[in-house]
Amino acid sequence: MKTPILSRRFYKSVDIAPVETGFAVRLDQATPKTPAKRPLILPTEAAARLVAAEWDAQRETIDPFAMPITRLVNVALDRAAETRSAMVGEVVKYAGTDLVCYRATTPASLVAAQAAAWDPLLHWAEAHLGVQLVTTTQALAVEQPTKALARIEGAAQALDDLRLTALAFANGLAGSAIVAFALIHGHIDGETAFRAIRVEEDWQAERWGRDPDEEKIANARRVDLIAAERLVSAL
Repeated sequence: MKTPILSRRFYKSVDIAPVETGFAVRLDQATPKTPAKRPLILPTEAAARLVAAEWDAQRETIDPFAMPITRLVNVALDRAAETRSAMVGEVVKYAGTDLVCYRATTPASLVAAQAAAWDPLLHWAEAHLGVQLVTTTQALAVEQPTKALARIEGAAQALDDLRLTALAFANGLAGSAIVAFALIHGHIDGETAFRAIRVEEDWQAERWGRDPDEEKIANARRVDLIAAERLVSAL
């Protein structure tokens, strides 16, 4: 894990203000810029307040790793327009080997846990996205239907920059396009998404205990999934 780049807090007050293109976050009544020098402006007041709250929560130093929503917004504003094809392609790639499609054969308790967490997500994807993915108990990758992957691509392309960025981010964290879509569309929350991708790990931990170091890494993923959920819920 990279060491966070810390800088001293240089502002006293944080607020938001309506502007022509949305709602601007303001530090001492000046709008901060993204790394690519774009003004930090959100399309809704609720989203701007989430970002402002992260800035306000910083104390003597500014820790970007403690500002997951702001980091997502920065990526969306700076890079989404130019990298849409790459982000969509990554989502389609993950759908081709989606976590929720690869099932255990034993023991029965793990098989049941996977089915309980993942089958409802696949049913949701079929009902709401028109996507039918093939599940397997084999170790080798199974080829997913071309039609299903095309629908995944179309659903991702239809999203605006902020939602697509959140989808691509959640997709990479989860190893599952289906989990990411369910999160972005509000079918599940960040905590549920995290539990869905941790079925096997949680099953093992219940039997043999938890590794504190691994749990710390996992919790960072949980925080980021919740951040993605909170952002799209505010749009």
